[in-house]
Amino acid sequence: MKVVLDTNIIFGDFHLKGAKIKNLCESTKSIGGTVYIPELVIDESINKYKEQLQLGNSKIDKGISDLKRLIGKTVFDNPITDEYIIKEVEEYQKEFRKQIKKLGINIIPYPTIKHKELVKRDLARKKPFQESGKGYRDALIWENVKSLCEKSPELFDIPKIVFINKNYKDFCEKDFSLHPDLKEDLVNNGLQEGSVRIVEEIDIFVNDYIKPQQKILKSILTKLNKNKRYNDIDLNSEIEDRVIKYLSHREFDYEESPFRQEFENPSVVSVDEPSYTVTDVRQISEDEILIEIDVDVDCEFDFFIFKSDAMCMDEDELPYIWNNDWNKHYMAASKTIPVKLKMSLIVDTAFNEILSDDIEIVHPEIDYHDRF
Repeated sequence: MKVVLDTNIIFGDFHLKGAKIKNLCESTKSIGGTVYIPELVIDESINKYKEQLQLGNSKIDKGISDLKRLIGKTVFDNPITDEYIIKEVEEYQKEFRKQIKKLGINIIPYPTIKHKELVKRDLARKKPFQESGKGYRDALIWENVKSLCEKSPELFDIPKIVFINKNYKDFCEKDFSLHPDLKEDLVNNGLQEGSVRIVEEIDIFVNDYIKPQQKILKSILTKLNKNKRYNDIDLNSEIEDRVIKYLSHREFDYEESPFRQEFENPSVVSVDEPSYTVTDVRQISEDEILIEIDVDVDCEFDFFIFKSDAMCMDEDELPYIWNNDWNKHYMAASKTIPVKLKMSLIVDTAFNEILSDDIEIVHPEIDYHDRF
């Protein structure tokens, strides 16, 4: 099986050092598969990294300006210069390609398709082109995906290619099946229409194609949940250390925030002892074991409330107000609420050390009125 990564899969892990990407690469190898990344995706990722640096730099400039206005005198200048960003991007490009090689990911060069063929597809408004004409880069990546398909009359071992892409709507129907335009394209090239499947997350690929082919280490999972340790791995301390490091002083944006929108700029000021459940333990290579953990932890948040918004709230809706007059427009408040995390740990098969980790906030599907 061949697995192709799109650019949007890289955005959450620009340096390709998280547990998810390592799990994908090692697990795919363990079932005889190969992970690929188009050269175009590499170029897009480098450009996105540069944009994120520039965005971060703009936030620093704004923060310094806000600080100057607050204290009424000159403070330090922003140490991040344009030259620094250029140098950082150059260094990132080298390290990014090095990590791709280290993970054993194969690079697919730009396709050699003629411009006339792409224009013909664009004018016909066939996927992955959109009605607006957008989709040139998607079309190039689709050519990359097709180039990996092998012509074969065999119907078994389908799909041959799994394309991991969060923007699945550019390639799929509502039921996640490949768009008829792309199926037709495969058939016209002598390929089975089921040769390619698109999934939107690494986790979906792992669940659908890796887990069924790997041995689930149920006995170790049970022992970890019961004893909270296995050999040299003490889960209590390992999880607590990582949760505190991940959440302490973290400011949640609106998409992450569990609070109603009137509670602005929530940031974590204290983290209680976490509780957790080990949900999965499986071998991803000859030398590594993946542990997946659901974590619940109570966190105290500080945030700000616009004074006029606070006046419109019922008494039972108001959090603890610890400064009624933070400034002319806002009051400062705090509240302790539970936060859910998903943690992945990769350990050696002897359970002597943790080799890699990954943590993400679980975002429940909640309505505005369900927020705290």
